[in-house]
Amino acid sequence: MNRPPYRRVDDIVAYNFWAELYCPACVIEAMIAAGIAAPAARDMPIEDALDQCAEALGIDRADEHSFDSHDFPKDVFVDQVYDDDRCGGCRQPF
Repeated sequence: MNRPPYRRVDDIVAYNFWAELYCPACVIEAMIAAGIAAPAARDMPIEDALDQCAEALGIDRADEHSFDSHDFPKDVFVDQVYDDDRCGGCRQPF
């Protein structure tokens, strides 16, 4: 993934799920494999898919202390990744 010239510190660049960092496309694939998302989630905007799955599971995404990243993906912001971090699915840098 090419880095844009400017990113805000509150930009979500990855998701932590099952002790791995994933890009948006790969986190959907990981959620489908885990059985918490349907294949139709591939065709949705990432935040819509995550919100829909969270609601179905009774997870409050706004309160990340109320759930574990083993149960549902947590947001990872631009200031939380290092230059050598790569997606656990496609192995591309963030």
